[in-house]
Amino acid sequence: MSKNINRRSFLTTSLTGIGAVAFGSEILYNTTVTGMKLSGENKKKLIATTDYYDNIIGSKFLFERKHLDALNKYLASIGVTRHQWIYETIWNFYDIKPDGFDFLAEAVKSAHAYGLEFYAEVKPFEGGAFGYSSPHSLPYKKGMSSIRDMRGFYPSVRQFVAENPQFCLKRRPGTYEVNGTVSTIRLVKNDDKQTEIKPEHLTIWTSKQNNGFTKYNGPVSFRESVEWRPVFPKSKECRIIHLEGLSIPEDHKYILIRCELNDPKGNFTNERGNIVELSGADGEDIPFILSTGPIEYKKVREEYDNTLVGETSRYFQDPEIKEEFTNPEKAEKHYRDFYSFDERRKITELYTIEKNGYVAIACGKPEYMMGNLHPIYPEVRKYWLDTIRFCLERGVDGINIRTANHVRSPEDWEYGFNDEVIKAAGGRTDYPAIRRVNGNAYTQYLREARELIKSYGKTIAIHLFSQMLMPDDRGRTNYIPPNFEWQWETWVREIADELEFRGAYTLRPENLRQVLETFSDVTNEANKPFYFQGNMKELGFKGPFKYQFTQKELEMFKNNSDFDGHVLYETANFTRVKKDAEIDGSIDLEKLLENYEWEKR
Repeated sequence: MSKNINRRSFLTTSLTGIGAVAFGSEILYNTTVTGMKLSGENKKKLIATTDYYDNIIGSKFLFERKHLDALNKYLASIGVTRHQWIYETIWNFYDIKPDGFDFLAEAVKSAHAYGLEFYAEVKPFEGGAFGYSSPHSLPYKKGMSSIRDMRGFYPSVRQFVAENPQFCLKRRPGTYEVNGTVSTIRLVKNDDKQTEIKPEHLTIWTSKQNNGFTKYNGPVSFRESVEWRPVFPKSKECRIIHLEGLSIPEDHKYILIRCELNDPKGNFTNERGNIVELSGADGEDIPFILSTGPIEYKKVREEYDNTLVGETSRYFQDPEIKEEFTNPEKAEKHYRDFYSFDERRKITELYTIEKNGYVAIACGKPEYMMGNLHPIYPEVRKYWLDTIRFCLERGVDGINIRTANHVRSPEDWEYGFNDEVIKAAGGRTDYPAIRRVNGNAYTQYLREARELIKSYGKTIAIHLFSQMLMPDDRGRTNYIPPNFEWQWETWVREIADELEFRGAYTLRPENLRQVLETFSDVTNEANKPFYFQGNMKELGFKGPFKYQFTQKELEMFKNNSDFDGHVLYETANFTRVKKDAEIDGSIDLEKLLENYEWEKR
């Protein structure tokens, strides 16, 4: 869709009340409109995005053409004119079936049959290796769409990532390596007050891998002290429990400290990143990561059974692997004392030893942000372009490139320091130099993507994500790769045909307003369509529901000339496709959309 007005002179909407009401992270918008109103010929575009994995979680079966037809027919009936489909190869959805069934090609044909544009949405940085890892002791076959590191291994990743982990974002040199063995463990409280924890409450367990811990019966001495520590935001005296003189086997890099004193009101508390200190015989600090908690086989098995993982993950297609995981008697052994290192939890989050009853540690840090490939490598850019080419060859009308993904790290500031990046930075490792090189590499990929997409005569859209300008207000780790200079103004002016905003759910109202106005100022100047991705999480399939948030969001969007279209994200939030190809849709959403006039194809 091209502009036929000067948008700079048409910016007449004030978002002064953008955050009048908030439900947790969900924001209600109030909008004040002044000056010129939108004319009838400038109706907004209604877009819907599908993340197929989430659809089948609800439906419990894999779609056939008839199910695609049911979904596209429904979307057309509520005013949608563009269907965006997240193309993700972590799972085997898009592998050509023995009978020749090409899922993506059929999805394109189905959308066109109901008068819809069809865009493939690709996420370059979404390589897998997110969520919970699996125990090291489960069968692992290198390169089989799975990847392994010190936390465990991830059974569902893109095949290219599994075969090329060295192309992922690398940690800064000297910040992850472990030399020697642990001889001292210090538990650090965030103040100097007395603690109920005594030596008799603590036992040490160790292992070569992240499960199967055995009790440590070697030498250990206990003492308490009060010492200065650089606690944020002001340094203070802290109480410390020292476990010294340890003789832990050098190959036992996993340490579990159990605390028998179980007290939900305990006070031995500190930030996750500061509650433990490790050092070797030479007194040097040893890097480590702190667990976020044990993972029970029962919970993992429930997810496996409810998400069709057994049918869609290539890892589980191996009979030996499937038997080892699905046989409870065998699997329970692997998950005994298996601990998660959940990348979503920040190291500034508070941790209380008595409340949790343990402290689990893995010595060292992950060398790579597994799954986040780095565009500095020509091989990576080629792989990303081949992904786009696959979609273009199936007749999509455009490609939408989304930077946000689910691979994260609680210490993400240390990643993006690959050898090739440091070399391109002239040996420098300061943040400005590294970010510039990383940002240039990603923009180079986007330029190459535009050239490829245009060679097919198609449209390129690019996501502008809130965290490119502001951190997540919810206290969560970032959804975008760290240490990149996001050259989004260049993307808007020189590369993208259209832009889509994502991330309304991550920011408080006052910050969301700043981000939207900053992005739209440049999209206005460049005269590029700018679509607003809504937060549809409050909608459902069976009413009645309170949907004031979506209503206010749509009102803000309707009366604001910054936005040219609204994206219903995602179809799994307001549709349920049944096995007989009947479909349930959100009655609330249907009624709500009737109040607006949408652009027609």
